Amino acid sequence: MDSWKEGQSSSWIYPTLVLCIYGFFSMMRPSEPFLTPYLTGPDKNLTIDEVTNQIFPVWTYSYLVLLFPVFLVTDYVRYKPIIILQ
Repeated sequence: MDSWKEGQSSSWIYPTLVLCIYGFFSMMRPSEPFLTPYLTGPDKNLTIDEVTNQIFPVWTYSYLVLLFPVFLVTDYVRYKPIIILQ
């Protein structure tokens, strides 16, 4: 059993698999189908046009802008602290 742990920790396949599984589950967002009805409901009182033309584009582009620094930091610190922090 110890030889399996040594092979597991020294191989690049295990960390890559863990990152892929984590990325898949972090991208699953079960609340997204309910976001538009929430924003257009009585709590936030926004129109469909405001949500579609003003909120969602800002959300998408800000997410895109944040991907680049996170990618660079992740490569710099070799992935493990990023997995632990998130």
